[in-house]
Amino acid sequence: MGRAHELEPRIRAALRGTDIQATVLETREPGHGERLAAAAADLGHDRVIAVGGDGTVNEIINGLMDGVAPGVPPPVLGVVPAGSGNDLARSLGLPLAPLDALPLALGERTRPLDLGVATCDGQVRHFHAAGGTGFDAQVAFAMAGKRRGWQRGRAGYFVTTLTELWRYRNRELSVRLATPDGARHLEGRFLFIAFANGPYYGGGMKISPEASNRDGLLDVCLVGDISRLGAVKELPGIYRGAHVNHRLVEIARVLELRIDGPPQTRVHLDGEPLGELPVEIRVRPAALQVAAVD
Repeated sequence: MGRAHELEPRIRAALRGTDIQATVLETREPGHGERLAAAAADLGHDRVIAVGGDGTVNEIINGLMDGVAPGVPPPVLGVVPAGSGNDLARSLGLPLAPLDALPLALGERTRPLDLGVATCDGQVRHFHAAGGTGFDAQVAFAMAGKRRGWQRGRAGYFVTTLTELWRYRNRELSVRLATPDGARHLEGRFLFIAFANGPYYGGGMKISPEASNRDGLLDVCLVGDISRLGAVKELPGIYRGAHVNHRLVEIARVLELRIDGPPQTRVHLDGEPLGELPVEIRVRPAALQVAAVD
């Protein structure tokens, strides 16, 4: 039960006013959206529309990519934002009001969308917005599961962030970056490292302000050994992208990367728990088509 569930009758009503043949299906449990999307891709449907937040979109994308044979393009992705974060919708410039976004999700205008691919704990998973390891992943794990009311929104994220910040200790990490100009190897103590396919993550945080999900690259935000007090001071500025001016923050543009670190250093993708280090990340340029105004 959630916002997407409440929208279902209005979406059905909107579809009745068109000549579009569509089936509306509601997910029942974690992973259900991925299975439905994989089945739709396997059956040859030309479009799958995700109604929900970034976690739902993540499931749909993984289902689409896994549901087609090698060399066969997946169905077009449509996005109707109905979650607490909606970071892909922000990056695509979509309306954040669900019924305003629906005509675009159904429309003929599409454009390529890069995807990130993460290999971690024996899993290979795609992501559309961003992932990370360290402190931000600790928050993602704490936010996982059922939340009510304000806990799902920015206030809940902020409170959880402060709570986890008190518990967290910066980690010694080893980072190997493959950039268009060559390889780099960094070692040091980090608060967190985020790898972004678009500007936004965490429900509107502008983690990598210049990131593009159509340039064939990922933007890596390396946040060094910032203290708890320093992190609290920087947190509001992340929504504006102002954190990139901090002397211990660096943005690198990469084709792929690998992060190694201590045991139990967690990793998330699109705000959803993934596993623990090590993790390998690469980009899949123009992996699918997404319905959006160019």
